[in-house]
Amino acid sequence: MADKLTVVLAGGGTGGHVYPALAMGEALSERGHTLLYFGDADRLEGRVAPQRGVPFTAIPALQYPRAGLASKIRFALGLLKTILYSRRELKKSGATLVLGVGGYIAAPPVLAAWTLGIPRIIHESNVTPGMANKLCARFADLVMVTYEQTGAKLPGDAPREVVGCPVNPRVLQGDRSAAAARYGIDPARSTLLVVGGSLGAATINQLAAAGAALTDRAWQIIWITGPRYLKEITSSLGVLPEGVILVGYEDRMGDAYAAADLVLCRAGSSTLAELTVLGKPSILVPSPNVTDNHQEANARGLESAGAAVVVVERDLDVSSTVIEIDALLSSAERLSVMSESAKSLGQPDTAGMVADLIEGRFS
Repeated sequence: MADKLTVVLAGGGTGGHVYPALAMGEALSERGHTLLYFGDADRLEGRVAPQRGVPFTAIPALQYPRAGLASKIRFALGLLKTILYSRRELKKSGATLVLGVGGYIAAPPVLAAWTLGIPRIIHESNVTPGMANKLCARFADLVMVTYEQTGAKLPGDAPREVVGCPVNPRVLQGDRSAAAARYGIDPARSTLLVVGGSLGAATINQLAAAGAALTDRAWQIIWITGPRYLKEITSSLGVLPEGVILVGYEDRMGDAYAAADLVLCRAGSSTLAELTVLGKPSILVPSPNVTDNHQEANARGLESAGAAVVVVERDLDVSSTVIEIDALLSSAERLSVMSESAKSLGQPDTAGMVADLIEGRFS
C-alpha cells in the first residue's frame, strides 16, 4: 500500500488556477492523502478552499513589480520574508509534498519546500506559462503540463508529463431539469450561458447585454456577470428582460452548464477543459490581457476541431456576434455537431491520472 502524503496545494488567484488545483487535490484526498491549501486569503482560493473543507493557510501576498529597481529590491526582500514564513508553516503542517499551480502566491511555498527538501511538483494549465511557474520550474522535481508544447517553455531539468487540465468532478453532476427549476427557466427552451471567468469580463458582459436586448429573442440567458459587475448591470437593465437570469458568481457551475445549450465565455484552459468534458458548444472570446495571448492559442484548438466559434476582442463586432449566437441557438443540428466535436477533445479523468502519477513517484 502506498504511503500516505500530506499534500500542500499552493497558488491561485483565479479559477484557472484554483479549480484544477482542487480537482487534483480532491482526487488525492479520496485515496486517503491529507490535503492542505496555501494561498492568498483575499483571492478566490481563500473562499473556495475552506468551502470545500480544505484547511487553508494564508500566505502574505506579494506580486512582482513590472518596473522600478527600488520596487524590485523591496520585492526581493519581501519574497525572502514570505519564503521564511512559508517554511515555518510547512514544518508546522507536516507537509510531505507541495503542488504549485501558478499564480504569484505559488512561489513562496514551492521555494520554501525546496529549502526544506520537500518534493515539489508544478502544474501549468496554459500553453504559455506564467511568471510564477517559470520560477518554480527551476526548483521542481516534476513538471505537469496541459499542452505538450508548454514543457519546452519552462526552465529547469525536471521531468515533464503531459496530463491535461483537471476538471472539478462537480461540474459533471448537474441535471438540466433541476438546474432549470433552480434558475426559474424553461428546461425545454434553448439557453445561453454567459460567464466571464471568476471575476467577470466587461466584453463578455457587453455581448450578453446586447443579446438580452433582442426583442425577438427565442432563447434564455443565464448571465454570470462577475461579482464586481453585478450591481452596475442590474442597475443599467432596470426591469430584467424576459428569460434573463442574472447571477453575480456561481459556486455550482454544474447547474449552469447542465442548463446551457451554448456557452459564451473566455478561453482559459480550465474553462476549455470543462467545455470539452461536458461536450458544450461555445463562443469563445479570448482575453487579450494574458501572457503571449495564450487564450487565443487555446481557443483555436477548439475552433479547428469544430467545437467552438472564436471571436477576437480587437475585431469585435457586437451585432454580428449576437447574430451568430442567435443562429447557433436556432440550429439544433449545428449545436449537436459542435457538441460531439467538443466531447471528442475532453479528458474526464485527468485528476485521477495525476493522482496515479503522484502516488507512483512520491508515495
